[in-house]
Amino acid sequence: MKRVIIILLLLAGWLEGQAQYTGDSLYFLLPTDTMTLYSEGKGDGHIYFDHYLAPGQTLFGAARFYGLTLEEVYMLNPGLRTGYETGDRVKVVVPRGAIRPSRSADSLAWFVPMRYRMGPGQTYFGLHKRTLQLENDAQLQQLNPGLNPLAMSRNQEVNVGYLMITGIPKELQGEVIDPYVIRNRGLRELWEQRTSGKRMIANNGKAAWTAKGDDNKWMALHRTAPINSLIEIDDPRSRKTLYARVVGRIPDQIYDRNVVVVVSPLLVKAFGVRDKHFYVRTRHF
Repeated sequence: MKRVIIILLLLAGWLEGQAQYTGDSLYFLLPTDTMTLYSEGKGDGHIYFDHYLAPGQTLFGAARFYGLTLEEVYMLNPGLRTGYETGDRVKVVVPRGAIRPSRSADSLAWFVPMRYRMGPGQTYFGLHKRTLQLENDAQLQQLNPGLNPLAMSRNQEVNVGYLMITGIPKELQGEVIDPYVIRNRGLRELWEQRTSGKRMIANNGKAAWTAKGDDNKWMALHRTAPINSLIEIDDPRSRKTLYARVVGRIPDQIYDRNVVVVVSPLLVKAFGVRDKHFYVRTRHF
């Protein structure tokens, strides 16, 4: 029995040592790190990097290191607003101006290499023209000798440059746009068209959420809003206002009368909800 316990403890220690961290307790990036960048194809134009908090790192410190405000980090990572811990993933924006095309041989320790992971349907031309916004592909050709532009594939990683381990100056960061707000824009525009000049019905109270439903659709259950109509949901905690389509009624046998709306998984992610209930303001017509 003692031998089993010792083995389990050793295994736990080994797994902890294998945890994915970025940097260490003193530095947010180390020369031994490699930054893998990606885009989400949601119309925000951002290039992202996933930073994994190492022991001793704080969310505030990570925000400052990447030239972001804490509120911008919450916008990109709504689930971290209610708390975070070591090992958590923090999605950050990497401005194009921070990507250096080269590094000098006498200062290798001051830079980390940056790679870009190709997304579905992305092409070599799209990478250097639209994503990286380079005048030509000379930088990519120099960093990737032998790269065949006509044989690019999804998840292929391409060397794109280097970042200084001192971090990203705030002045290089442009406007950070919430990817969920961008994704929700179509329903917002439809809402504005349909509600112009109409009298709104407002409700304040508890929102509940369900794990059921399509992860890619903005859906909600409501007590009185017409089925297939749109509803506006304002979450003061995350400072987000999003729109959803009413697909059904709230079942009284499951939710108490204080629940004014039940939101779908996509809304849960967008608002960064962890609690069973959260306060919202809603409007419908």
